[in-house]
Amino acid sequence: MNEKELRELLEQVKAGNIGPDDALNSLRRLPFADLGHARIDHHRSLRTGAPEAIYGPNKSPEHCVSIVAELLDNGTGPVLLTRANDEQIDAVLQAHGDATVVGSTVIWRPATPRNANFVVACAGTADLPVADEACAVLNAHGVTPPIAGRT
Repeated sequence: MNEKELRELLEQVKAGNIGPDDALNSLRRLPFADLGHARIDHHRSLRTGAPEAIYGPNKSPEHCVSIVAELLDNGTGPVLLTRANDEQIDAVLQAHGDATVVGSTVIWRPATPRNANFVVACAGTADLPVADEACAVLNAHGVTPPIAGRT
């Protein structure tokens, strides 16, 4: 939930369109959801302006599936699984489908495109996977950085 969504929820309560109990249910998973194997930070977008992302290394495919489910079911922004291996990617796609895979990054609900200026630069071909991941994350947040030629 971001600041705009929280304000809208409070306005709905104020107007009498949503009861306090329904609003409380919407807020119950804030500031975090404890899944046992992970704590999902639902307040991150309120604090930083950017939603939670899932870092794949050292997580089981089942954990990735449950974390993605939590973010898809209880959030509205982009959902990203980064640095995922093939087994994790197969599991989350089977469970949650309708995602875009860019290298080892999986993206659900990308943001609408917006104007912003970014540059992604790297020192050589060994850095290209990280640069590609950075571009995928920016794209998920609605920003398309210009791509310079690779040498």
